[in-house]
Amino acid sequence: MGGLKTELLAPAGGAEALKAAVRCGADAVYAGAKSFSARQNAENFSDEELRLAARFCHERGVRLYLTLNTLMRPGEEPQLSRLIAASADAGVDGLIVQDLGVGELARHICPGLPLHASTQLSAHSSGDVLSLMEKGFSRVVLSRELSMAEIERIYAETGCELEAFVHGALCVSFSGRCLMSSFIGGRSGNRGCCAQPCRQRYGAEGRGGYFLSPRDLCLVRRLDDMRRAGVVSFKIEGRMKSPEYVAVVTDVYRRALDGEPVTADDEKRLRDIFSRGDGFTEGYFSGLNTPEILNIKISNDNITSDVPKELLSEARGLYRDGNERRSVALDLRFRAEAGEGMRLEARDGDGNSAAAEGEPPQPAQRLPMTAESAARSLTKTGGTPYYVGSFSADIGEGLFAPASALNALRRECLDKLTELRGRPPKREIYAYRPEYTGFKAEKQALYAAVSIPAQLPAAEGADKIIIPIEFLDKIPYNVKYIPALPQIITEAAAVKRRLAALPAGTEVYASTPGGLRLIREAGCAARGDFGLNVSNPAAAGLLSGETVSLTLSPELSLREIRTLTENCPVPAEVMAYGRQTVMVSRACIIRGVRGVCDCRPVLLRDRTGAEFPVIGDPETHINRIFNSRPTFMADRLDSLRRCGAAVLRLTFTDEEPERVREVIEMYRRGGDAPALFTRGYF
Repeated sequence: MGGLKTELLAPAGGAEALKAAVRCGADAVYAGAKSFSARQNAENFSDEELRLAARFCHERGVRLYLTLNTLMRPGEEPQLSRLIAASADAGVDGLIVQDLGVGELARHICPGLPLHASTQLSAHSSGDVLSLMEKGFSRVVLSRELSMAEIERIYAETGCELEAFVHGALCVSFSGRCLMSSFIGGRSGNRGCCAQPCRQRYGAEGRGGYFLSPRDLCLVRRLDDMRRAGVVSFKIEGRMKSPEYVAVVTDVYRRALDGEPVTADDEKRLRDIFSRGDGFTEGYFSGLNTPEILNIKISNDNITSDVPKELLSEARGLYRDGNERRSVALDLRFRAEAGEGMRLEARDGDGNSAAAEGEPPQPAQRLPMTAESAARSLTKTGGTPYYVGSFSADIGEGLFAPASALNALRRECLDKLTELRGRPPKREIYAYRPEYTGFKAEKQALYAAVSIPAQLPAAEGADKIIIPIEFLDKIPYNVKYIPALPQIITEAAAVKRRLAALPAGTEVYASTPGGLRLIREAGCAARGDFGLNVSNPAAAGLLSGETVSLTLSPELSLREIRTLTENCPVPAEVMAYGRQTVMVSRACIIRGVRGVCDCRPVLLRDRTGAEFPVIGDPETHINRIFNSRPTFMADRLDSLRRCGAAVLRLTFTDEEPERVREVIEMYRRGGDAPALFTRGYF
């Protein structure tokens, strides 16, 4: 397929959208299978459809990536292993993966199949990218929350192949960190079923608005800046959108990447084919935490629904059958000698060559055949993905061949070349059945995670107290404390400074691959936090090599937790109490509500009356949204004790100190459930 310079990457929710993407100028297409796709409601592709899609793309010089970007649950390894092997055999050019366990399976099943780290892994720092590269990822799809300067720094410090979104819907939460749909409705975004509660109207402090709804992204005028920052793959969002949308957006971005000036008409076409609210945003690329990212006054229902008929007609014309985009250059060589069969050979830039032979040429009755006259028939490539880069002819004197014979020779030669180009690459595919070992906890410990210093004395009844690492700037270190790094690390220097002040071997929680790396470099011992989304033995086995414990995904049932703890090499922790973090956002929701970014907590109220606390970090201004109800299991301690977890974690957010004491005592001896609570996934 040739070396990768820059790549326009377009979405394909189904076969028609894939055709639109390819014929409108995509260098690569990403698509999902019928399972384990973050867009489960898209049409998606069966095994056979995937094989045909890969052939269609490769014939035209386009790459096809398969999105396996959801979390794997315990027991799903055989199904996913089969899908990985089938996609490798079908000829896809890479897997886009969220779950580190899925990546580990793929590395063993087909070592030659490239792995791309999904934006669902929320890679937002050089440490994240370097850690993912160590785990076998050749490309990282960056978080959408990064500025140009941050992308430049990541590329300079890693040299990794970087992919970034340039157009389409934005999530208000860091991708992979959003559990809101999951916890309020059982539809997990990490399993491809997000119900988009972010697009609903909320009330807060006497106001109403769409406080969680971002505008759509459009960076069509910033592509040169993105190139300079180190982005190599420019990604269009939209696997749930129409083929016409794919056609128009791909066409506009193709021409922009090729150096054509972006016109007002181009921008109008982008708005008309699909746009939310009252205009696009450049997101975080042009600057962090800008107010215009959120679309507070505009309903999610105000989406372009009546696309102009002429634009739809134009879009369909762009990818109609027979309207091939000629993107594959050929070197054609023709030979015609008296008494010998004519021969045409075609070579492409990827090392493929094909030849066809016809009847010998005839003696010329009038005008003899020349290189120019032969070329008129042999270089006709309309309706194919080919164009002739060079043509040479070796023709004997006084010879003639009818145009029909030359046309037949050309068709046969190009058909053979197309057949070669469409064949899946030969890859070694192995049967892989991982074996896991489990850690058996002799006693179940109780850890309390506090959010404010006032809760510290009340948490003394726990075996260990988890504190935000920034507390150490104000209080002395205590061996009972376990510091926790932020879920999102925007200032690595501050984290390094705090880690350096800790005694060697101190245990510290991290929610990111880059955080684990920082802890290791500081000579401390890492505990995996819930942001790592550990939900299967393969991920646990991989991460156990750099952690002393792992907090399991809060989206697991007790049965799944039991299966996982039996196959987790290090002590496992479960989130047994507290308001679950359901979003982590770099957009300032508090400012959207209050008009100023003062980081004082806000309560968002949904249409059912449920209230979701929003807490801003005064240091980073990152907002965290918590579930409206705390998870509670103190009345079912026997179930928790049987799940095999070594640690039960109690997470306190806005509880008064007396409530902190009560809850810890309840999880020691049992207690009645409060009026408002949830079992979560237990």
